[in-house]
Amino acid sequence: MSRFSQHRLNEEADYFEREARRSDAAALDGDQAAKDANLNGYNQGVASRCAVIARSNAREYRNIAASLRHGEIPDGLQLD
Repeated sequence: MSRFSQHRLNEEADYFEREARRSDAAALDGDQAAKDANLNGYNQGVASRCAVIARSNAREYRNIAASLRHGEIPDGLQLD
């Protein structure tokens, strides 16, 4: 059992869901930059890889939020 209240865990989950939305927006920006004809191939490639990383981060943030909402604190996550 967690020493944190479910209310506190839900607040933390809200935070991670907000971060997931920010990461989703960053992924869209990366996708747009990857298609920008004004950028050279190197910069387009970097933007594409950044979009992949941002999507991965969003997925991870959503997984953390779901765990918190179920009353679990994922390994490695410190709330203090």
